[in-house]
Amino acid sequence: MAMTDKELIQEIRKCRLADLSDGMDALGLVNVGSMSTEMRPLRPGISFAGFAWTVKLVPAQKTFHACKTVEEYKKMNGEWCSDVYTFAKILKQEDMTDKVLVIDQGGYPGGVLGSENTMDYKLRGVVGYVVDGGCRDSYECNLQQANVFCTKRTFHHVSGRLVHGGVNIPVECAGVTVNPGDIVCADDDGVLVIPRDRAEEVLMFAKAILEDDMKVRAQHYEALGFEPDETLNRLND
Repeated sequence: MAMTDKELIQEIRKCRLADLSDGMDALGLVNVGSMSTEMRPLRPGISFAGFAWTVKLVPAQKTFHACKTVEEYKKMNGEWCSDVYTFAKILKQEDMTDKVLVIDQGGYPGGVLGSENTMDYKLRGVVGYVVDGGCRDSYECNLQQANVFCTKRTFHHVSGRLVHGGVNIPVECAGVTVNPGDIVCADDDGVLVIPRDRAEEVLMFAKAILEDDMKVRAQHYEALGFEPDETLNRLND
């Protein structure tokens, strides 16, 4: 009997990316879904898994003009943001529970995410962010525990640089084609994308690999006098 999405994602979250990657290998999917090592977390310890909700941003054909007043700049920036953040308007109309926001900027170092909108989207159910491009306000994002992976660190905005290109379409993110609904997993080792239709098979192998690893590591812990920790009991969480 097939697992529900909720059951599946709960079980996948118990596994490390190392186990899931080995599960992909076991199916002959070697290197499939493995994002470039340029895709890195904003801080150590970020871990999540969820279903891809995809966004594409594309280079703009124009940019800002010089402004003489703050009001003029705010108006121009607001009009630009109204376009580039079209995805946010759509996102707010959908159930984002267990979703990972995957944004394809073609690697452009513009900060589509920052300290305010990462909190807003989290309140709507988003569990993590994967951006082939930039995140800004890094210090505040980390204070707020924003689960961001990105290929660039930046202080630039996307406003004046990129425009809306579509949502819930296949995108290219750090060398991987991500389809809406694919399972996007992240931990300190990087980001892995698992096709939804192969996920239960991957999970079967991953859990067996993890179980064997925990048994051997538990023996090493005992021999070395280490206190047991949560990594030896991942499958029972």
